[in-house]
Amino acid sequence: MPATLGDLLANPRLGLRLLTGPQDFDTTADGRGDPVALRVPISWVATSELTDPTPYLEGAELLLTTGLRLPRGRAQVAAYVGRLLDAGVVGLGYGVGLATDAVPATLVRMARERGLPLLEVPEPTPFIAIGKAVSDLLAADRYAEVTRGFAGQQALTREAVTGRAFGVVRRLAGQLHGWAALLSPGGRVQYVSPASARDSAGVLTAELDRLRSRRPAALSLIQGGSQVVVQPLASAAGRRGFLAVGTDRPLSTADRSLVDVATALLSFDLEQVGAEREETRAAAVLRLLLDGARPAPEVLAGLGGGLLLRRGLRVSVFAGKRSAVDRARLDLRAGLGDQVFAATADDELVAVTASRADQDILLRTVPADGSVAVGTSRAASLGGLVEAIDQARQAAAGARHRVPPVLDYRQMHRSAAVNLVDLPVLAAYADGMLGPLDEYHRETGIDLVGSLAGWLEHHGQYDPAATALRIHRHTLRYRVQKAEALLGRDLGTVDVRMELWFAITARQRRLSDVANHPGS
Repeated sequence: MPATLGDLLANPRLGLRLLTGPQDFDTTADGRGDPVALRVPISWVATSELTDPTPYLEGAELLLTTGLRLPRGRAQVAAYVGRLLDAGVVGLGYGVGLATDAVPATLVRMARERGLPLLEVPEPTPFIAIGKAVSDLLAADRYAEVTRGFAGQQALTREAVTGRAFGVVRRLAGQLHGWAALLSPGGRVQYVSPASARDSAGVLTAELDRLRSRRPAALSLIQGGSQVVVQPLASAAGRRGFLAVGTDRPLSTADRSLVDVATALLSFDLEQVGAEREETRAAAVLRLLLDGARPAPEVLAGLGGGLLLRRGLRVSVFAGKRSAVDRARLDLRAGLGDQVFAATADDELVAVTASRADQDILLRTVPADGSVAVGTSRAASLGGLVEAIDQARQAAAGARHRVPPVLDYRQMHRSAAVNLVDLPVLAAYADGMLGPLDEYHRETGIDLVGSLAGWLEHHGQYDPAATALRIHRHTLRYRVQKAEALLGRDLGTVDVRMELWFAITARQRRLSDVANHPGS
């Protein structure tokens, strides 16, 4: 609770005495019988002997004076009291024992007539003691607000996990001792708590146009005696609705913090719901296409597959651990938004873009740690999309031992000579050639085969190869020298480089065939 005159009067160490009784104020009282004037929050304590201290006040202060320069005439005292009330002073404390032994009767009479709380400060009580008492009360109030806000935020977070959107709305209404409502983008009431506030929330539709047109951070207004605040709920896909709250008092700092947290939680909840719905629809579209269905363009667009109607589609397939594939899907949504069609099938992520530039952005999200391998297809239209997906899957299988683990389908078929050799022969040849490098990989975790593949792709040039591999050129040079020592072959000769390239390509073909025909 904030510091009030009632709190100071209840402090026996101060010994303050109220000279204007409850009959002089608003008779509305709280549970303790205190009139409203004694429950007004005090912002600070000010001391002044000026006949007009108001230029130095901000409002809501308790003003203390010893009466040294207080006017004595009735009219002057009435003007003094009027100035204090106009400045928003919550009370006047008069320290006796210096200028006068008692509070002047004229001041008491004018304070009673105008309704200004007047306190007698006994001579043993220094003004600084009153200031410290108010400061302690303000500090305790701030601590209580912070504690309440922290506990409230935790409660809201728990509701977001267990009760989703309605739980957050219900909990927020209880914490604010008011009402709260979740509104759709069009202003329709989706959830409201308590239910009796539905009409109050429902009439906000016209006011929401101000948020749509001017895009302020929030909207505050007075409605039927209630303080109403409306916050837009934003997401990556745009505005998804509004949170409205109403109370019978202005929101405190802790209250506003709770509203901000609820806004973030509701935005996240709506984003999750939207993402889950979009993911389900995308998976359904992909399954239809893989099963040979040819949905009409309007049906495809209605299911969120409108991008697939464009030309020059480029398919990328992400294969790897489920957690890594899920992270890749989230990264694609964040980076490309509606410029990518992404769906999962058979623990793979199929991503389709309609331009080479978008595919380049997509490929930059591929982690270099090998947690996922990515294969890309030739450009295709909707009619050839299933074939393009198959191409990208083959390329992804061949990319597992590359650094970075990305392979284009056309790169695979530039090494068509490998396809002339039977798979068992290929396997034996690759294992025999690359065996020492495989053993080193098992012992150290360093993939020399992948490093050599990148180096050979760039014709033995260290700088571009190191850039593609995302390692320092000196690191690459060390790895090439280590491989040369392990193999006992001179990698500076064309023949050895060709043999090594053939062995690496042969292994990629074997991995691709095993991935696409696991039962063979």
